[in-house]
Amino acid sequence: MPTRIAENPAVALDAWCAPLAADPAGAAAFLAEVADRVARRPRVLVPGGGPVADTLASAGYAVSEADFDSLPGQRFDVVYAGSDVLSRLLVQREQVRLVRRLATLLRPGGGLVVQGFHPDPARWAAHPLVTGHDCARQTLFLSDGVPLRYVWPAELDLMAELADLALDSRWGGWYGEPAACGSPVVSLYRS
Repeated sequence: MPTRIAENPAVALDAWCAPLAADPAGAAAFLAEVADRVARRPRVLVPGGGPVADTLASAGYAVSEADFDSLPGQRFDVVYAGSDVLSRLLVQREQVRLVRRLATLLRPGGGLVVQGFHPDPARWAAHPLVTGHDCARQTLFLSDGVPLRYVWPAELDLMAELADLALDSRWGGWYGEPAACGSPVVSLYRS
C-alpha cells in the first residue's frame, strides 16, 4: 500500500517549513559529511529532490531522487527525509512504516538523516500559522486547515529502533547547534 502524504496547500506548509528549507547548502554539506564517513563513493537518496539534491549532485555525489510512493530498490549510503516529511503523515503507524522503508534502503553502516521540528506546544497557541492543536493525535492544524502530525524526538528514536537503526547524533541545525524546543532538529540514525 502506498504511503499517503497529506495533500497540503503550498502557502501555509511552505511558510511552516521555511526554517527547515532555508539552507540547502548547509543541508547538502551535512549530508556530504555523513556520506563521506560511510563510503568512498557514496550514494545518496534525496526523496523529492530539490535544491539539496542539486547541490549534492553538483559537488559530484551520486544522488537519486524519487517519490515516497516509488522508492528505488537499490541501496544507499545516506537517505535524507527532509522538510518535515514525517509530519505530513497523519498516523503514527504510517510514520513508522516510512522509517522502516527508508531503513531498508540503507547499506550496512549507512545513515538516515531526518529533519523536522522539535515540538513546542506552549508556543503554538500564539503562532500565526497555527489554527488548532489536537494533543491526543499530536496534530497541528495550520491556516487553511493544513494538518501535520508532530513527532517527539523520543518517539522518532523508537521508530528508528523498530527499523533496526540507532541514534548517532541530534542537532538543532546543520552546523552542530544544540537542539531546542520549537526549533528545527536534525537526527542521524545508523544501520
